[in-house]
Amino acid sequence: MSALRRFMTEIIGVLRNLFADSSARMTMIAGILVYSALYPQPFVGEVLRDVPIAVIDQDNSTESRKLLRLIDANDHVAIMAAVPNMEAARDAFFKRDVYGIVIIPAGFERNLLTGAPAPIAAFGDGSYLLVYSNIMGAVTSVARAMGVEVNLARLTDTGMDEDQARTALAPVTVTNIAVFNPQGGYASYVVPASFVLILQQTLLMGIGLLHAGRRFPTGLGMWAAPVAYIGLYLGWIAFTQLLLPAFYGIPRVGNIGTLMLIGLPFLSACTALGFALALLIPRREGVVFFLVVMGLPLFFLSGIAWPIESIPEYLHMLSLLVPSSSAISAFVAVNQMGATPKDIADAVQIQIILAFGYTLLAILIYRIKGAQHQVTGS
Repeated sequence: MSALRRFMTEIIGVLRNLFADSSARMTMIAGILVYSALYPQPFVGEVLRDVPIAVIDQDNSTESRKLLRLIDANDHVAIMAAVPNMEAARDAFFKRDVYGIVIIPAGFERNLLTGAPAPIAAFGDGSYLLVYSNIMGAVTSVARAMGVEVNLARLTDTGMDEDQARTALAPVTVTNIAVFNPQGGYASYVVPASFVLILQQTLLMGIGLLHAGRRFPTGLGMWAAPVAYIGLYLGWIAFTQLLLPAFYGIPRVGNIGTLMLIGLPFLSACTALGFALALLIPRREGVVFFLVVMGLPLFFLSGIAWPIESIPEYLHMLSLLVPSSSAISAFVAVNQMGATPKDIADAVQIQIILAFGYTLLAILIYRIKGAQHQVTGS
């Protein structure tokens, strides 16, 4: 039998062992399928709409009712209750029937007509940042638009041309363009990035479940195992970065070849790290426990939940020891922004360095443990 055929036989044997181990199978196969089906579901709406709010109209005038109609027409919020006082609004808020309260004080219309300031009050649940920003954004934009219309009417009443009046009120106009995320959606932002971390964690867990506390393969098997895992997860990269975005309608403009250019060294680094952890931690349960504990810190250090630029420099440098920290931005740049190989060169270099570094670390741990066993045996 030729060396190539023996090597392929070893790879098939590794994959058979994976499918025969129920824990590894659930982690490396079923787990990713479950994540793919369930994880994007909360975000399929892309943007938060119709946040329920309560209103207290103490003015009960034509202008106050107009303002409330405009607020209710905004996509971001929906008026669910008109209550007589703050006590009733507070009760609805703490029952979670509403997440915000808008108060229009008495004298609102009179102040508008006389040119005096006409303040309104808006309260939003600051414990939910998206909810809070929706409420405040909707109320602020509607109030400003209404203020512009009132001032426009005053200027045109003085004889000013309407176009000149509009220019005087808004001399600078801003056109918002959501580059690479035309819907401005949350799924388009979080799902592709999160799946890079999911692939890393499931791969590390799977290697730990299959190899921690067990005799490590030798000969061709020592190379067949990494190749088998990398090959399997290259398929998962194609599934999560190509098929899932198409299924969920997430924008994707990247080149497949460039995607694999970052994918291959990323998986090599993860595999080498997985073997190092499996050698360092003697029990498979210990590997899983360690990775579960580290999952949330890695999520926050990845730049998904908080911009990397706002993370303390020493934490950012420490996070680069984890393959996903530099790979996530590269995957997103390629798949969602159409980045070229030159654009992701730094991230690819980091992955290659990590792959070699963790491979050497795994070999060093293996030799130290082998020497310890020899001393113990003697």
